[in-house]
Amino acid sequence: MSKLLMDQLAATNMVYSRFSFQYFLDSMQRLGVRSIELYGCTTHFHFYDGGDPIPRLKRQIRDSGLKVISMMPEENVYPVNIAAREKRLRDNTVSLYKRFMDAAAELDCHQMLLCPGRPYRDMPYSEGFQYARDSVQRLAEYGQETGVVLCYENLRIGESTLATNLEDLSRMVWEIDSPYLKCCVDTVPVYAAGEKLADYLEVLGENVHHIHLNDGDPDGHLMWGDGTQDLDEHLDALRAHGYSRYITMEMAAAKYRLDPETYYAQNIRYLSAHFDGGNLSNSW
Repeated sequence: MSKLLMDQLAATNMVYSRFSFQYFLDSMQRLGVRSIELYGCTTHFHFYDGGDPIPRLKRQIRDSGLKVISMMPEENVYPVNIAAREKRLRDNTVSLYKRFMDAAAELDCHQMLLCPGRPYRDMPYSEGFQYARDSVQRLAEYGQETGVVLCYENLRIGESTLATNLEDLSRMVWEIDSPYLKCCVDTVPVYAAGEKLADYLEVLGENVHHIHLNDGDPDGHLMWGDGTQDLDEHLDALRAHGYSRYITMEMAAAKYRLDPETYYAQNIRYLSAHFDGGNLSNSW
């Protein structure tokens, strides 16, 4: 079995969205975190805010000494939807995500997460999937131009009907069949669906490009120890399959938003007892 090192862990500004982006960067330095997954939200970083936010963002990240390892534009709250029946909304969404892909490339980050979209629940699954597939195809083709790989992410049934289990997540990857479309596997929807992370790794193999490692009860995107998942079962599956890419701690529950640094520190301490060594700040 391969080893899992703390160096593989990344944090995200999602739970810091009520704080300034500079506070988030300073917090990461205090925690010793080197790698971040950039959550594209107003007012941290979003094109909805007007102007060109990239120069300011590059300067702040450069001065902080942090590395952006993954781009994650907001996809479940804002008026964006790759699986919308309305063509104008789909087209606007694809155009917006292309701008985020450009930003990822400019930040020397060559990976962007992509949620499956939210079709109408009173319409056939096949309709929503086809709309999403067409959007993903266009974005994967743009990935070839920008060098940015898309990571199609599984979601819980309450978030989307399109990729709530291994079969549906795999279907999109197999049908598009592009080196610029891979997967992000989130342990929360895996657990909520009654599945095993080991099965995702077995079926998808090297197509698993990213992991969101979160506790849940069964959902909630909780810090470890606040839910009921078996952390060691997840980690043993990653070790058995030789997973060596990044792993994001995507804590998102509302209760963490008042004091995110304290909860992140607790989560890091919890994980350090289960990983095989390494240090979050080894590459500083």
